[in-house]
Amino acid sequence: MMNWWQQPMMQTAWLFPLLLSTTCYALLPPSSPHTTKSSVTLSSFSSWSPNEIILSPPPRTSPLLFAVSSATEDPTIISPTNDEDNDSTNNLQGEITLHLNEAVTAQSQQDVTSQRNAVENASQTLMQWVELSKGVKSSMPGAEVFQSVIQGYLSLPSSIRIAQQLLQQQEENESIQECITDNYEEELAEKNQIKSLLGKRTIKGQQQQHQQQQQGGDNTNSSPPHLATRILDVMESYYEPTPEVYDAIIASFGKCALEYLAQIPSLITESNHNDKEDIGVGGEDDDAIEQTKGDMATIDDNDDDEQSNQYSLYYSQAWKSAKAALQLLNRSEDLYHETGKQSNRLPSASSYATVMDVYKALAVNSADVLLLVDSKKKSRDEALNVWKNLRQRRLEMYRLNDSGATGEGGRRSRYNILPGGVTKSVEDTFGYAYNLLCESSPSYAKESSELSRLMENEQKIGTYHFNQLIFDLAQYPQSFSGLLAQDLLEFMVARVASTPKKERENNPNVPKPTVETINGVLKAWMVTPNYHDAVARRVESVLAKLAGWQSDGTLWGVTPDTVSYNTCINCWKQSGIPGAAEKATEILVLMEDDSTNIAPDAISYCSCMSAWAECAATNPRAGANAEAILTRMHSRGKENDDAPKPTTRCFNAVLLAYANGKQKGGGKRALELLRFMESLHSEGYVDCQPDSYTFNIVMKALTNSKETGAAQKANQLLRRMERSNDKGSTLQPDIFSYNIVLDAFSRIGDAESAEKLLQQMYDRSERGSIAKPNAHSYTAVLTAWARNGDGKAVATTRAEELFNNFERKYAAGETDVQADTSVYNALINVWAKSGERKALYRVTQILSTMEELGLQGGDESVAPNSRTYCAVLDCIARSRNFKAYNKALEVIKRMEDFYSEGHESVRPCARAYSIVISTIARSRKRDKAVKAQEMLRRMESEYVKGNVAARPTVYSYNGVLNAAAFTSGDERDQEEAFRVACLTFDELRISEYLQPTHVSYGTFLKSIRKLMPDSEIREKLVTSVFRRCCKEGLVGEMVLREMKALSSPDFYQSLMTGYDTKLGIPPKSFSANVVERDYDWRE
Repeated sequence: MMNWWQQPMMQTAWLFPLLLSTTCYALLPPSSPHTTKSSVTLSSFSSWSPNEIILSPPPRTSPLLFAVSSATEDPTIISPTNDEDNDSTNNLQGEITLHLNEAVTAQSQQDVTSQRNAVENASQTLMQWVELSKGVKSSMPGAEVFQSVIQGYLSLPSSIRIAQQLLQQQEENESIQECITDNYEEELAEKNQIKSLLGKRTIKGQQQQHQQQQQGGDNTNSSPPHLATRILDVMESYYEPTPEVYDAIIASFGKCALEYLAQIPSLITESNHNDKEDIGVGGEDDDAIEQTKGDMATIDDNDDDEQSNQYSLYYSQAWKSAKAALQLLNRSEDLYHETGKQSNRLPSASSYATVMDVYKALAVNSADVLLLVDSKKKSRDEALNVWKNLRQRRLEMYRLNDSGATGEGGRRSRYNILPGGVTKSVEDTFGYAYNLLCESSPSYAKESSELSRLMENEQKIGTYHFNQLIFDLAQYPQSFSGLLAQDLLEFMVARVASTPKKERENNPNVPKPTVETINGVLKAWMVTPNYHDAVARRVESVLAKLAGWQSDGTLWGVTPDTVSYNTCINCWKQSGIPGAAEKATEILVLMEDDSTNIAPDAISYCSCMSAWAECAATNPRAGANAEAILTRMHSRGKENDDAPKPTTRCFNAVLLAYANGKQKGGGKRALELLRFMESLHSEGYVDCQPDSYTFNIVMKALTNSKETGAAQKANQLLRRMERSNDKGSTLQPDIFSYNIVLDAFSRIGDAESAEKLLQQMYDRSERGSIAKPNAHSYTAVLTAWARNGDGKAVATTRAEELFNNFERKYAAGETDVQADTSVYNALINVWAKSGERKALYRVTQILSTMEELGLQGGDESVAPNSRTYCAVLDCIARSRNFKAYNKALEVIKRMEDFYSEGHESVRPCARAYSIVISTIARSRKRDKAVKAQEMLRRMESEYVKGNVAARPTVYSYNGVLNAAAFTSGDERDQEEAFRVACLTFDELRISEYLQPTHVSYGTFLKSIRKLMPDSEIREKLVTSVFRRCCKEGLVGEMVLREMKALSSPDFYQSLMTGYDTKLGIPPKSFSANVVERDYDWRE
């Protein structure tokens, strides 16, 4: 009598063709998650060979449904309906956002590979969206979607930096030969390519030169700005990109060019170098060049040729990047002319500056390359000509007589807001702008008495009145403040330009701009709402125009001052765009240069350091960079008494960068800076005294650092603040001080210390302290009890006592201690993690109360949210109650119903569904694998309907695999469970936004072990899955454990044949992508 697993094989039934179709994908070479695949091709089951099977599933725009129509047919894919396709299109923006968020996370973790994959996934999704939307403009991706993907590409590190990182990693592992590849020569060639790109002397000869050229070209074509340009090409087919988009890509090209040029050593004497910097005049010193050539004659000929080719390669790549930047600038200018020369389409001044700087660097470096390559004179001349041409083009683009938007009668007007008819006289222009502001801001109309009297008496209007109105535009921000202020400035300049020089000074009706006028316009732009990152570039364009007016003599003597540059730095700080802190630092460095005659003040330094604090969440070097600026400020202050000295605000900005960042050792460094700050104050720096905000930031840095003993150190700082306040000092802890320390205790589960501190807050508040416990304080203490590992029964008892005490205080009239959603959630978490029998009853009781008061009673302060339901579902999953299965389904159904009624706070999320799947897997249902798969389909359905939060995660798929692996029952149940496991693993493998983990492979191997009897077929399947797991670097502890249970020692050793193993332990390359704790065998 045949076993159940032999019958389908002999009768070519559907199970094993399905098995092969769903698992043989593990045999394919590694591919990126976004690789497009076409169709399914299977050989017959009887002649099946792992190396012959090719599986090419189609791209997934929505969760795929697999079905088998008959016992002899291959698996087919059920295509989505038109409605499903439209829903999928509408949700593609959510996928792009998720991919870009993954890229940001990878960037903060310095995981370049994951970051690049995430951005490429976002790019592919965008292109898919474009294809689906062709012919339907209303469904086309918005311009902001294109811009976000472009910015994602530009956030990637340059090719040469990646090569440097790879080289450093390879050099560190040169002595360790455990990473084995199938072709050693291929690996060596790849290593030499990286070294050759960085100027390292490796293999000599024609083969190496060919590798250098090939790699150089590839790196350029796949560099971040080139990839961003491809997205821009598509964007131009549907939209008119803003100058900011072109400017960002141009800046990236410029950065790449300068990085290539930085690899070329300077071989020119110091005097010659000074001559080269002034590229407008003079030339190379022929004698110096000849002398240098003579000195180089002793270099080995082969090495000399090799280096020459390397430097020539760098120089060529720099030229390619420069030309690409110039082409983009030309396209930006063309768009400006094609759109009617609208002022908002004017190419950014920084774009011109970037391209000019690159060509200037090419001209300077051409002399260096000339010594090594022998004929770069033409390149130098070409770079100089481009540089001069760009300088002239910039002046022409920003000159005053450039036409702007269309005015009355179809005539052209240079103004954004001012109509052409009112600009004929000073009074009409001023009156129009004044009345527009009064109409838009009633409060301004009441308070502007001086200008109102001026308008009524028809007095002469001059520079003072225009300046006052421009500053009023900044004081009363409107959506047009920046545009109108700039119009007034350009009107003033136009009046000056049209008046003979002799009449300008004595003519009271010629309002000549001053530096106060310029600063007022910059301030108006800075406070203009709804311009976001464009504000910083607008401010730069005003300064660029000022440079043009200075050069042509219109505003001779009107130069920007420290306030002007400080405003520009602040605009970059507030923009929040990637690279803003670097831009702010560049301006600060320019101010520090003695040649500018504009010295930075304390505000300049503080604003720049604050810019680094703003980006600390995504830039792990933000704290160190901010501290470097502080150190530079302190050094300059010691060398020059007139230079600004560090202040409390400066130190606070640096400390905030450490507190907001993820830099290792940030808490320790914040403590050291606090000590340094106190030492400076004791030395006489009166403006450098730590305040309450300083201590709060340091305590926050300690809390976020997760360093050992951080909570105790934060508590010590709090005690210092209390002692100082008791002695009469102004250093008084506030509610934020206490809550930060409570959060620190909460993170480590020190509930007793947290509760003790809560009681101290009440004691001090009775003595007049301003810090009285609030809902956040109680939430932190309850969370500490939830994380406490010393007796769960005690935790629930103390949590209930705290909660009841909280409720009693509110009933007694203390309205500032009202329990909100976060307090209820914390109480549920305590019960959920307690493991007590009555935990399930208690959490469902609390949930019902929150639903009754919040969702049905209208009290939003206690309405449950997604976290509430996740905590309840977690309690159900931990309960091991025989009713857990039904309870979980009931809770998720309530969650879905409330969400469908319009309660956004209870949106079903992936975590909630995953917990339900886990609960199903733990149940004793014979068909739990099918039920888990149905819940996964339910998730996918919610996601397709528009609930982006419900998109399945790898944990969801692993939960279904786990349910299949632990299925018991008869042969039919196991047969169905194995089918579910195969389909689920296959879907995870071909997913465009997910990848299997070591747990996925381990759980699938467990399914094979428990559901498939030992046979030759199973052996082949295990072999293919394990080899695929090895290639993907996902051989974790669980995979090894299952492999040892699945196979005999001889079979396992046969799989390791050809690899460098020690005592049966796989090489480290097999576990390169595993992330798990206590992974002893990798040590």
